[in-house]
Amino acid sequence: MSQTTATTEPVEVTNVYDATQLKNAVDDELARFYSKDLNFVQSHIHTDIKLLLGYVSCFIAGGAFLYEYKTSFNEALQTTTMCVIAYWIIQMVAFTYSYVYEKDEIFAGTQKVDGKVTGSLKISGKLDKFSSVYELKFTYKDKSSGKSVTNHVQPNVAKWFTTKGTLVSEIIDKDLSMYLTTLQNKLHQQ
Repeated sequence: MSQTTATTEPVEVTNVYDATQLKNAVDDELARFYSKDLNFVQSHIHTDIKLLLGYVSCFIAGGAFLYEYKTSFNEALQTTTMCVIAYWIIQMVAFTYSYVYEKDEIFAGTQKVDGKVTGSLKISGKLDKFSSVYELKFTYKDKSSGKSVTNHVQPNVAKWFTTKGTLVSEIIDKDLSMYLTTLQNKLHQQ
């Protein structure tokens, strides 16, 4: 019987000059680091809401197709028109939700110790199209005291990648750990 060790594949981007690829890779690494390494329980509320809206859109489209299949195109024209209008309304709701509530949020999670929530962390970020400087906003709230602290950092994400586009986990993990430690230290200084 052989033992296998779980190794994670390195994160790679195909173009180190593409800000969208860098942002997506860093966002995934942020979520992985805080949820796996630091045991934050990630909230998926934004994803769940957008999935629900997407499923509703699919059911509407499926219902319109089924109705048209059972009847004829001319008989189903009014129903199809209503379904198209409903689809665009749902898409508008999804867009509004993303713009108003989700904003630039990358990660939201709670930290538990002995089954009790001790704090929550929210991270939002913005990376301009032609820049490698990622504007990150960390907000940590301590549940016992109710105090909240915010820290803005602007790391250059290019230093987290090799010239071939491989994300160097040790470097980004060290920086992410430092950002959280700085937040918690600020909280205790208040």
